[in-house]
Amino acid sequence: MDLGFDVHQSQLQSQILSPRMMQSLKILQMPSTELYEYLVQEIEENPIITFDSLDIAEKTRRDAQRKHGSIDSPQIHEQATYDHSPQMSLRLQLSMLKPENDVELLCRQLIGMLDENGYLDREDLEVHAQAGNFSPRELNEAIRLLQSLEPAGVGAFSLRECILLQLERKELSGSDAWAIARDHLDLLGKNQLPQIAKKSSIPLHRVVNAKELIRTLNPRPLLPEHKHHNIEYVTPDIRIFKSGKGFSVELNQLGADNIAIDDTYSRIYRETDNDTVRKYIEENLKKARWLREGLRQRCETLINCATALLKNQRSFFEYGPNALKPYSRRDMAEELDLSESTISRSFKNKYVECDWGLFPADFFFPKQTPDEQAGITRTDIESTIEYIVSKEDTQKPLSDEQIAEQLLERGLSLSRRTVAKYRDALGIPTSSRRKSYDICERD
Repeated sequence: MDLGFDVHQSQLQSQILSPRMMQSLKILQMPSTELYEYLVQEIEENPIITFDSLDIAEKTRRDAQRKHGSIDSPQIHEQATYDHSPQMSLRLQLSMLKPENDVELLCRQLIGMLDENGYLDREDLEVHAQAGNFSPRELNEAIRLLQSLEPAGVGAFSLRECILLQLERKELSGSDAWAIARDHLDLLGKNQLPQIAKKSSIPLHRVVNAKELIRTLNPRPLLPEHKHHNIEYVTPDIRIFKSGKGFSVELNQLGADNIAIDDTYSRIYRETDNDTVRKYIEENLKKARWLREGLRQRCETLINCATALLKNQRSFFEYGPNALKPYSRRDMAEELDLSESTISRSFKNKYVECDWGLFPADFFFPKQTPDEQAGITRTDIESTIEYIVSKEDTQKPLSDEQIAEQLLERGLSLSRRTVAKYRDALGIPTSSRRKSYDICERD
């Protein structure tokens, strides 16, 4: 048996991306707001590029955006947001009440312990009270004080307590809604109104009225303010609007022309005999040119992609979301003779603004349903399910099986389980939770 070792030589072909190519790919996939931040960073590290030209260009872009009436970047709207966080608002209310010093101190600490919904955690509170050596009286007084602030329901330890606090603020203690929230909140969440009526001895029509009242309350009292304070704005990267009898396609971002080279350094490079200085300037000039070329390629690729998008989804831009057609990144890649990964980078985290609103770029590449229903998009199915549910008898809501039957009548063959998945994705409750009750019914 030959156990010797043989030496073989083989060639393997692999692609190694140069720093310049990596930079171009990085620039391509950035949304416009992130691109501006990246360019600012590059300019800070490269004295060859003048900052004023970029800054003026960005301000011009934003001003044009405001005139167009589009959703803008966070920087423009920061002054319109609340000056105070929800916690700050609570502290201001507290200071106006002028409670005892120890109670005020503890209440301020409780405000800092609230979660984003406005709830307190009982275990955390007990640990904090023991560590601070607060008396039960001080603790109870601080909780009572916190729960007296606006919005009603803040400082609760549970959903049940939050709802009860809001009902008490409305002077509805002891009402049907208060009794149901106190004793049957779990059944209410499942829409089991007849069971509540039976267990509470409250007539069904009054249970229905109580449910409608409870639905007007806020189970997360701090969340609206929290969201508003931390709201994120998005900026359209591509605009496609009707123009005369056709459409205009434009990019809402900085381009290669916005990268200006400071002539001072070019003159120094020509005049100096210092090799160190010449090498420093030469290196930074090369980086600046790479940056300009990366921006040029980005804009060229994006305008080609946007034009292809308009061509293949023209019915959408003409008639709206219901006219969206099956379309994939692979289709676009083949049409433009680009790789599918390039198309993905081009549209990654970007938004398209049009006459119908602002849409994430992914929206224009809807997932196609199985082969047996080629040409039908997920959007088609979801909009059809929403329509069917909107037309149902709410006192006899349709089961998933019944929805599947109605879909089949419209030429869409889906199983009950698939219908359930679409319904869940749309945020549509089950039939039992959609059921409404005749408030005229008397026991």
